[in-house]
Amino acid sequence: MLRHLLAAAAITVVPLALVACSDDSDTSDGGDLYEVTTTVVSHETTQDIWVSAPDAEGSWPIIYALHGTDGTGDGLAEMAGELASHGYVVFSPTWRSEMDAECSYRYALTIADQYGGDPDLGITGIGHSLGASVLLIGGLDDAAYATGGTYDECFTGGPRPSVLVPIAGCYYEYQGNEFAFDPVPFSGRDVDLTLVVGNEDTECEPWQSQDATEELNNVGYNAQLAEVDGGNHANVVFYEIVDGEWVAVPDDPVGEEVVAIILDAINASQ
Repeated sequence: MLRHLLAAAAITVVPLALVACSDDSDTSDGGDLYEVTTTVVSHETTQDIWVSAPDAEGSWPIIYALHGTDGTGDGLAEMAGELASHGYVVFSPTWRSEMDAECSYRYALTIADQYGGDPDLGITGIGHSLGASVLLIGGLDDAAYATGGTYDECFTGGPRPSVLVPIAGCYYEYQGNEFAFDPVPFSGRDVDLTLVVGNEDTECEPWQSQDATEELNNVGYNAQLAEVDGGNHANVVFYEIVDGEWVAVPDDPVGEEVVAIILDAINASQ
């Protein structure tokens, strides 16, 4: 199914827009937000990976973030900066294939400690649009990514995310291309899932997230659905579409709500 999604999708390119978040206000749980530093790294088995991390001493949980079709790792820069400011190390790779996505994930785990990231403190996966679909499938299918498989040509396997937050995914249909969504073969039943969709999304309509959540729960997953009022396909990740172009909108209230949903999902899993 994953290869069919990669072949069929053609969702808008998100342009380059490197962002480093800095905010001295308080978080919702009473702690100070951190200044954030963003660095670009890569390995011979990966494309560029944007790393957003608190500019402070400490050890932090990890968030792995996948952009949509034909985007780049910094397409989620605003969201990554917001999340990192709450005390997370966020890896946002540019990816074009299953191999890109998985090798970047494994490479991120090998270098996480250089940025204060600690897998033992928790790993969360987030993804937007096609990234949401790939995250949901890959993040659940533990067996496909086990040590000894195809992907060991880049790095050996590591721990999988325990929390997944797919955002605005097309799980059944996109522009006339239909997909079979079958969660039964997935092996990661202990993962916590929160599917997010804007109620005004016309690219990946809300019914797709609604139906996927229901199917996941029917086969034994712990899946929640968060529908964001006023959310469309772009503003859920801090963008608006102007004359056909994606334009970053820092501090967009819909994007801020999605960040809060992600943080709540992480906290609820602990």
